[in-house]
Formats: sequence, structure tokens, C-alpha cells
Amino acid sequence: MKKFLTRLLIFICPIIIFFSIPLYVLWKSKDNFYVIDKLVVSNKKYLLGYAYDETQYKYLKWIDITSNSRKTVWTLGSSRVLQFRRQMFDSTFYNAGYTIYSLNDFRPFLKSIPVNKYPKYLVIALDEWMFNTAWDDLTVTSPVDTWQDSFRIWPQSSTYLSVYKDLFAHKYSFSTIKNDGPLYKVGLNALVNNTGFRTDGSLFYGGQIDKLVKNDKTARDFKYAGTLGRIKHGNERFQYGNSINPKALVEVDALLNYCKQHQIQVIAFLPPFAEAVYDKMMATNKYGYLKQIYPALKPIFNKYHYEVYDFSRVSLVNADDHETIDGFHGGEGVYQKIMINMLNQGSVLNQVSNVKRLQADLLKKKNNYVVYGY
Repeated sequence: MKKFLTRLLIFICPIIIFFSIPLYVLWKSKDNFYVIDKLVVSNKKYLLGYAYDETQYKYLKWIDITSNSRKTVWTLGSSRVLQFRRQMFDSTFYNAGYTIYSLNDFRPFLKSIPVNKYPKYLVIALDEWMFNTAWDDLTVTSPVDTWQDSFRIWPQSSTYLSVYKDLFAHKYSFSTIKNDGPLYKVGLNALVNNTGFRTDGSLFYGGQIDKLVKNDKTARDFKYAGTLGRIKHGNERFQYGNSINPKALVEVDALLNYCKQHQIQVIAFLPPFAEAVYDKMMATNKYGYLKQIYPALKPIFNKYHYEVYDFSRVSLVNADDHETIDGFHGGEGVYQKIMINMLNQGSVLNQVSNVKRLQADLLKKKNNYVVYGY
């Protein structure tokens, strides 16, 4: 028996050592093994950014909305609504972005939320590729419990190797995994790259912005190289398409009908691409569906007396490429200009915002990408 136990110990020791290092990193950084429920109902100013499992952000948004007091205004969509800030509104606000992947996600997400938590005003981004059958044929609908069930306290099996890979690549070290600043940071992305979600649900691109300000070539999608590569190959949301998916229009109608039934005022827009990116898409003559979206949406929104805007390129809101985070994400200043543009066109959002204040705040912006502080 003693001999067997000795052999067993010799066998399992390397396994224990192998797993102990990534387990320590994930525990120390709170990328795993940390339940966020109490954090989102606290008064702490936090920055929450995971490195290895971004699906958990769905739970972050769901638990915040369902656990905290009802907000008057929401923004809802993919990552392309994340630069709307609470400071842009004179009423309570929450950014529920990064919860939506497909047009078929909007209604299930709303249905996952108690009706008494619904906002009065819902600002939604309708990503252009949502209308392209080649990217999403709309045959899959997420279950209503998707967002509630998206949190995992234990890491996925692939994460252990990812930690070793990043340690060996010197993306971070044990010494960088510490929370010694004035802001409570959760997750490796927050600790290492100063990137993550704020308490209002908006995303701070800390490390990326630092690089862009310095014109650092290591910035993600520098000069849109990655995005232009997607256009060249017609992949990763930039699949080619000549006409819009009729199923998408049916789903938009169903979404607006649902919101009308629950007295939610909808304000929708097509989010902006960088000028260089939009021009490249047009030059290929392979994205015919893009210019068909707004004309097809307008009568549907008119039917419900809701608003829809075409901001598919940054110049449409008087912005330029020096204000973009990457090829298809505008910075905070771009989204401030989106708000100003909607308000100037008589949007119902004038009830919860003030165009003169937004214009004054924009003149005091911190840089091309950030208007407000935390």
C-alpha cells in the first residue's frame, strides 16, 4: 500500500503543479472563482474585464438589470452601443450592450427581464450584418435563460493552457495581478489592460485608447488592418451580400410590436463604420445590402411611431476616423455626436437629455476617444 501511495503521489504531483499556476492566476485576478452578484448591487466603482470568457458579460448585464432599481433609459445591442454613458442622460441609465449577437436575441433578452424592470426609453443598435443572410440566416433563437445561465465560476478546460501561453508571451506576470489603484478591478483584462465594464454598463477601452493616442502600431486593428482583411476575405461579420434578409424585417417588426405592447419607446440606429472601412466596402461592390437596410426599416418604424436613424458611417454624425476605436467601433465622442444628432432631429430622447449640455461637454473632451471620466 505504501509503495502504491508513493507512486500515486509521484504521478499526481506534476498534475497538481501544472494546474496550480493558472488556478492561482485566475483566482488572484478574479477572472474566475469570484461571484459578482454582490458587487453589482454595491456602491463600488468597479472596472470588470475578463480575459478568457467574455460570455460571462451576458450575466453581468442580466444580474445588474434584475437586481438594481429600474432605469429610465437603456441602450441595447452588441459591442457597438457600449460607448453610451450615463453622463449623456439627465435620467437614470444603464448600458445593456454586449448582450445581443443576432436580431433573434432582442426579444428573448427582454423576456428574460421582469417587466417591472423595463425602461421607458430603449436605444438599440441594429448592426448592419444582422440583415445579411450570409452572416446570420436567423434560424437560431437563443433560449430566454441564456443570459441568466451564462456565468461560470470555474474556468473552461482550454483556459489553463491559455494562461500559460500568455505568461510565456509576457502579456502579464504575477506582479501585475494586483488591485492597488483607486478603482476596484475584477478580471485580468481590467488589471492588465485597464479595460472593462463600468458600473453604468459602458465599456472603457483603456489600453487600446492609450495606444491610439500615442499612434502605437501595436494597437488592435491599427489603421484598420484587421477589418480591411475581413472585407478582403468576406468573413467575420463582413460576409458579402447583395440583398437584405426578409426574415430580418419580420423580426424587427415583431420586436417593435413587443415593445409597443409593453410601452417601451424605441429609438434605433445603424451604428457607424470608420469612413475608410465603409468606403472600402462600397468599392468592392459586394455589399449591396447595406444601402437597402434603412429604406426597408423606415416604414416599419413609422408604423409604430418609433425612431430609426442611419449613422452607418462616422461622417454622418460629423465625426472622422481619428475618433474610432477600430474599423467598426466609434469612440465615446462619436456616440456623443450620435446623441447630439438625434436630439437635433427632434428625438423623444430630448425628454431625458440636453443637447446644449452634450455639446458643451464635447468641447471639454479628454481626447479623441474619451469625453467623460469614470
